[in-house]
Amino acid sequence: MAIKQSKQLIEEYYDVIWNEKKLDQVSKFVHTDVTFRGSLGMKVEGVRGFCDYAQMLFGAFPNLYHAIEDIVMEGDKVAARIAYTGTHTGKLFGFEPTGNRVRYSGASFFKLEDGKIRDIWVLGDLNTLYSQLDIVEKAQ
Repeated sequence: MAIKQSKQLIEEYYDVIWNEKKLDQVSKFVHTDVTFRGSLGMKVEGVRGFCDYAQMLFGAFPNLYHAIEDIVMEGDKVAARIAYTGTHTGKLFGFEPTGNRVRYSGASFFKLEDGKIRDIWVLGDLNTLYSQLDIVEKAQ
């Protein structure tokens, strides 16, 4: 893929899937055999697993928003620095809703294949997230 197309794919992935929450359009952006690893300890495979993960996050943060701060590309790999915002109004991994508004940073690393996203690895600042949710149990 050309650099312009790769950048557009990632920008639209965030806008359509994460910000507009249009999971019916996931297959437009994500490879059938996608592997997704999230900083919240999740690893899912396939479109269904990806959609289930997204639904879980949307349940915990219905207004979850991903703002792209930087995108870097090389070959079939893309890295994006993201600012996440949202309000914790649903259960998250057994933690009851706090009603707290959160803002934390992260980075996503993508591998592209056949014009779609094949692998996604997200690394978020969990210490900041957990402190904003008043969660004492942090990764040890």
